[in-house]
Amino acid sequence: MENPIKAAVHTSDPDTSSPTNATTEGIGELLSMEEIKRRYPQEWVLIAYKELNPDQSVKTGELLAHSPDCDQIEDRLLEFRNKPLAIEYTGPFPDDLGVLM
Repeated sequence: MENPIKAAVHTSDPDTSSPTNATTEGIGELLSMEEIKRRYPQEWVLIAYKELNPDQSVKTGELLAHSPDCDQIEDRLLEFRNKPLAIEYTGPFPDDLGVLM
């Protein structure tokens, strides 16, 4: 099943947020979404997208952070206000999970 959670954010001002525990390994690499899913299975990822698919899903982007905890990714959003951002989950969703977009 295609990932139903996609959050695109466009921001413009720099900010100095408090650091979180979101992992920074692999940060700065331009990767395809398929490669991100392979490297970081069942994690939330923060991506500065470079290219989108026709359905507006991320095709390629710069990995900014990844963590199993979505709150840690959301805490990092303000650090990257000058970039077009997407938050994606790389794993499957339970059938009984509802998603509000």
